[in-house]
Amino acid sequence: MFDFVLFVVVLAVLIFGHELGHFLAAKATGVKVEEFGLGFPPRLATLFNFHGTRFTLNAIPLGGFVRPAGEDDPDVPGGLASAPKRVRTIVLLAGPIANILLAFLAFTAAYKFAAPDPSKVIVTTVDPGSPAAQAGLQADDLIVAAGGQAVDGFDTLQTVVNDHLGQPINLTLDRNGKTVEVSLIPRSNPPANEGPIGITLGNPSKPEPLSDAVRLGWDSTTAQVAMIVRLPARLMEGQVQPSQARVSGLKGMYDMLAWAGRIDRTTQRPFLTLNLIGVISIGLAIANLLPFPALDGGRLTFVAYEAVAGRRIAPRYEGLAHAIGFAVLLILMLYVNFQDFINPIALPH
Repeated sequence: MFDFVLFVVVLAVLIFGHELGHFLAAKATGVKVEEFGLGFPPRLATLFNFHGTRFTLNAIPLGGFVRPAGEDDPDVPGGLASAPKRVRTIVLLAGPIANILLAFLAFTAAYKFAAPDPSKVIVTTVDPGSPAAQAGLQADDLIVAAGGQAVDGFDTLQTVVNDHLGQPINLTLDRNGKTVEVSLIPRSNPPANEGPIGITLGNPSKPEPLSDAVRLGWDSTTAQVAMIVRLPARLMEGQVQPSQARVSGLKGMYDMLAWAGRIDRTTQRPFLTLNLIGVISIGLAIANLLPFPALDGGRLTFVAYEAVAGRRIAPRYEGLAHAIGFAVLLILMLYVNFQDFINPIALPH
């Protein structure tokens, strides 16, 4: 239930943030907004009216929508379609930009509050009856040394343990600031789903200073945008397999958030979840910028055509293109979500 609630909240915030970007840009540039909806129709109630905009509460709590005046009709004064090309471009770009900003905030929060320290190894769980349990290891013990060798990461500890299978090995622990020495014998043939000494490992948190978190958040944002933009070329060059670049629907996003949540609950910090929120938000931004009718990118394509050709396509034809594009998008969304059920995304265990 927690995973489902988290999924609904994340999706709602990302979609709502996208629409809020459109709304604020429209208000800032003088475009009339008839309605700002919380959730998707059917409408449940009108919350209030503010400066000519009706704020409504709708039944499907997965985000929101903005309905500008004259979205496809240039004869409506003060509407979107009658606004100058520069204004329409700003309003249309504001939604994807808002998603990129939300991604940046998620990445920054991950590094500021939940970043792991890969140079330190901490015990997260101890398997009952295992050599670790018999030796007295406890959750949250920091493993400082193994077999007399300083532990500076997972690889070092695993190497030392594997070199001492069936042989006694000393571990030096930091337990709440006190040094504790224990001895145990790693198993050569541990039970299924257990390791030689019977512990699950993690990294303690290492909160970054705000300046470093902002820098790392920005680096993550730009790297994720570049990766998605370069993805088609990498697919054609064979650097990425089609199965690794598949588009995920609602179930796919839920599965990924649930997977990240399980790991984060084990490590007791939401590092993976925050990073995944950033990745999903950037994916929404890039997807909305695709030059396909009904998407922001499709509407921007019509604005670009008008700028180059010096005339706009007849509103009835543009409106028809967006209507057809919306129908095609619905079909594609149904197909993608169907694939999530019959061919779930493979996630690491």
